[in-house]
Amino acid sequence: MEKVKSSIVSGKWKNELGSVVELMENENGQITGTYLTAVKSSSKESSYTKETADLVGYINTDKTKQTTTIVFCMAWKIEGSCSAFTGQIFQDDKDGGIGDVMKTTWILHSPVDGLHDNWEATCVGENTFYRCP
Repeated sequence: MEKVKSSIVSGKWKNELGSVVELMENENGQITGTYLTAVKSSSKESSYTKETADLVGYINTDKTKQTTTIVFCMAWKIEGSCSAFTGQIFQDDKDGGIGDVMKTTWILHSPVDGLHDNWEATCVGENTFYRCP
């Protein structure tokens, strides 16, 4: 995959699980938006609950390397947990490629009853987001 040639990340992105993030960047590299999750709100639940959360974050574009990195986070109101995503945006336009791709690593911290349960409070994973047409 090629590195992104522009700092524009504004718009809708969808990941492989069906979650949708809508981003709006300003001239200072700050981003705001919403995240609509399509995954379980808790590992203890068997049903899927779609929940929307506001997000805030930053992008950082290195013009000399033509790369754009991104970080954003949100607080989930239903469960009381917080998530943070960090990653890089790439372009895959060669030979009919898939276009802009945002590769992220995320961390989710959910509330627990006490310090002795903190070991089970954090999950880490990866998502790939594709720009929506």
